[in-house]
Amino acid sequence: MVGLANYINGDGSLRLVHFGASWSEACKQLDTILNELSEELKCFKVAFIDAESIPDVAVAYQVTAAPTLVFFKGGKEVDRHNGFNPSEIRNKIVKLSFTEDKSGKDLNKRLESLIKTARLMLFMKGDPAAPKCKFSRQMVDLLNELKADYKSFDILEDEEVRQGLKVYSNWPTYPQLYLDGELLGGLDVIREEIKDSDFVKKLPKRESA
Repeated sequence: MVGLANYINGDGSLRLVHFGASWSEACKQLDTILNELSEELKCFKVAFIDAESIPDVAVAYQVTAAPTLVFFKGGKEVDRHNGFNPSEIRNKIVKLSFTEDKSGKDLNKRLESLIKTARLMLFMKGDPAAPKCKFSRQMVDLLNELKADYKSFDILEDEEVRQGLKVYSNWPTYPQLYLDGELLGGLDVIREEIKDSDFVKKLPKRESA
């Protein structure tokens, strides 16, 4: 427990504890995904605890099912997620990693950090697996057709980001697409831009399997 407490307190950054079961395929898959996300985003750390092998720890953190993810920041629990839903988990990680903290990090700095989460960053309603408006769905379809390598942020999960980004980029609607920290535009703009082969070449592409 002492080792876990030291890990959770850490340096104040986001720490995840994955309470899983060694026999569960879902837990194994989630562990792999979390490690990949940790390498990709570099904004959090994750530890795995076998809830059945160390039941007292699971009970102490009120874990009743596997997989359960508990999110800690500054030594305090800030969220938790039950079950296997990689896209929702990723959204929570991004949101919690860049949440405004007591150091007074202002909204513009937070937005700048979010925009630079990936080279090609999409702010949309919902996520690529489940868009929540037709315009976001069309943008996702367009990017997928181009085999673009992009990350996304669900603005419905964070009202501060949803409203703040409109002012920050002087762009009143969603979705919004950014490349290397700069606004490219919304759906109509991107539809026009992709007619230019030079524009398409600038977009990062997914590596072929």
